[in-house]
Amino acid sequence: MFALVKAGAQPRMLRYCSYNIDCADQSSDNNLTNPATLSLPTVIKGMGLHHIGTNAQPVDLLSCEEDNGATLSNFVVQLNLIYGSGTYTNDKTTDLTTGGGTDGLIYNTKTVQVISARSLPTGQTVLLQPNLTYVNSYNPGGGTKFVTRGPMVYQIRPAGYASNFDFYIYVCHARSSSDDSLGDGRYAEAQEVRSDAKYNLPAGSHIIYSGDWNLFAGSYENAYRCLTGQTTSDGTNWADNAAVCANTNQTQAYDPTSKTSPPTTTIFTNSSVDNANYLYDDSTDPGTYAMGSRLDIQLPNALMFAAYNSGSGVRIASAPVSPYDTSNFPSSQYPYAFEVFGNNGTVPIGSPATNAANHSLDDLASTVPNAATVYKDIELIGSGTNFTGSDHYPIVSDYTIFTQPPAITNLTFTNKVLQFTIAGGTGIPYAVEVNTNITVTNWVAVVTNTVPYLYKDTNSLPQRFYRIRSVP
Repeated sequence: MFALVKAGAQPRMLRYCSYNIDCADQSSDNNLTNPATLSLPTVIKGMGLHHIGTNAQPVDLLSCEEDNGATLSNFVVQLNLIYGSGTYTNDKTTDLTTGGGTDGLIYNTKTVQVISARSLPTGQTVLLQPNLTYVNSYNPGGGTKFVTRGPMVYQIRPAGYASNFDFYIYVCHARSSSDDSLGDGRYAEAQEVRSDAKYNLPAGSHIIYSGDWNLFAGSYENAYRCLTGQTTSDGTNWADNAAVCANTNQTQAYDPTSKTSPPTTTIFTNSSVDNANYLYDDSTDPGTYAMGSRLDIQLPNALMFAAYNSGSGVRIASAPVSPYDTSNFPSSQYPYAFEVFGNNGTVPIGSPATNAANHSLDDLASTVPNAATVYKDIELIGSGTNFTGSDHYPIVSDYTIFTQPPAITNLTFTNKVLQFTIAGGTGIPYAVEVNTNITVTNWVAVVTNTVPYLYKDTNSLPQRFYRIRSVP
């Protein structure tokens, strides 16, 4: 007697944080180097303890805007004191910038690899064409269209997986209040990353557009409309199926905070009429602008959502109801594992993270650091050598590494020889495991290989069970 059981491994998760840390504006890494005020490492440690839905894990990828000199290396030193020597490092690729503050990436060397990194150009000639030359970006307001901080694009591969699990992160810090009323500079940057994704990334790429986009006009910003495939004020249709974008890459983004299924876009105006201040991530200071707008985003493309893609790869995780969150967030707002860390809408606009009404980190009531400590260390206080906290609330999301299980075919049992073929799946190694009791846990791997693989067993035991398990 024999039986076959397919048993895929539990999907691995990656936690990605995008964070405007404001060191450049403060001209100081004091929130990373002063032993008395190491606020940013505390926030990241708290983020690793925090549950999004039912999942909690350390940060795997941390992109930072407004780096200052040795910011990333200083950050890595502090994170490795928490998690162990060599756990984190930073990518050494520098961005092209003529503005204040640079962008960069810190990552967990045990869970991900950076396969490539490059900076996009600065200036006004940033709209990439099919022949890989650049032309001037669209400029409907007649204002500035000069990109001052070249966006970074990183090719990321989960550790232990093949290249078909790669995904791409654009890290951007768009022009701020110096832009014109239509946000032409931010629109130019959106055009730059959309066209780069269209012509410079491989077909079928999984993409996240992230960073501080300074969306002061809310979802009506041309930059947001461009990224999410809408029609901008100049009449340009930026949808994947429109003439300006159509090719083999799906570069249009979808907003995980959308309440539609499948996800589309979110309407926000950065005002009290939104009834959605759980989206807000600016600013953390205790002043009148505290938590007053949504400036930072993580917008995945269609292939990063299961609703649009049934195949394998990295995609944003679902967010089941969290037993740790007394306000039932974010599942009560939208179905994806996306949060403004430290803000779930329980704090009134204009109030700091330390407001007593803040219930966003209730699951950290008894951890080290606890919620009160994390709230305090998010909040921007002082400047220069007295600088602690951060300019914005960080954005954090969980992403699932989804694999397709293999199929078992061509099964035969002749003269006490069991034979079957393991085929299909997503190309990662699979183990054939055996046991004489289907209910126990100590299954024995008899062979590990990649598919397709022909397995034969001449064992003549009267009862044996077989299962296939992915072993990335």
